[in-house]
Amino acid sequence: MPKFERKMEIDSPVEKVWQVMTDPTHWPEWFPGFDSVANVTEVAEGATFDWVDDGKTGRAAIVKVVPLKRLEILTQMENDKDSHVFTLKTSGGFLGLKADECEVEYTLDTLMGGGILGNFVAGGNPKDAMRVKKAMHLLRKVCESV
Repeated sequence: MPKFERKMEIDSPVEKVWQVMTDPTHWPEWFPGFDSVANVTEVAEGATFDWVDDGKTGRAAIVKVVPLKRLEILTQMENDKDSHVFTLKTSGGFLGLKADECEVEYTLDTLMGGGILGNFVAGGNPKDAMRVKKAMHLLRKVCESV
């Protein structure tokens, strides 16, 4: 299962970053592949919703929610499943004492089979690596502008 990871410092407190990350109205602004979302009743473990990308609809489930620390969402469109894990940590100032910034780590796991050869081919997929990079930059932009 190929994984793509990226860490980024966001110049906003962890509470503000968490607020943006758990507000479905902001997801189309930064979440990879979400042109729109629908049927989101709550952001809680076990909740499901629909999402649209390039005119096609997929389903998603919120797998894990640890307030101010971790958000895990599983997306599926046809046979393509992806796990999106976001972990947050306060940072900023000398040894993190000021804690006015947030470090976010995003791990995209493409959940594809195929053994060693499949992992090797998918692990070098620049499209997924760029999705992760773009999502992190957009998340930072949204958080710092809200």
